[in-house]
Amino acid sequence: MTQKNIPPELIGTWRQLTGRLVDKETGVEGPGLSQKPNGYFHFDANGRLFNVTTDSARKAPAGAKATDEEAAALHRTLIAYTGHYWVEGDKLCFDIDVSWNESWNGTRQLRTVKIDGDTLHVMADIINPMNGRPSIHRLTFEREKN
Repeated sequence: MTQKNIPPELIGTWRQLTGRLVDKETGVEGPGLSQKPNGYFHFDANGRLFNVTTDSARKAPAGAKATDEEAAALHRTLIAYTGHYWVEGDKLCFDIDVSWNESWNGTRQLRTVKIDGDTLHVMADIINPMNGRPSIHRLTFEREKN
């Protein structure tokens, strides 16, 4: 088995600061999941990543059990996945094995990454999973300090 490139400076937990989406057809730019995303990326030394991001404006269900509308709203304000990652040049590559969006399971995702000290910049050409439109997703993260 070929050893995958896992840069030591990427290993650790990164707190999301921003997330912006640009619609490739219209040029309209807006927040990704929310104006102030609440999320983390974690990269371990063995090549496993975890990402969980929620909208900071999420509302808890009114009762002990969410209604169908409340459950749908919670799903629309969540991004979560895990898989195996490696880096090739400025590309973060990862194969998703578990995702909040079943259509992502078994897919290979590519992101452009740049580490600037304790700031991680991530950019991706994606199909926006919320509306199905081609988009550019730009995110910034800050290294979590113990």
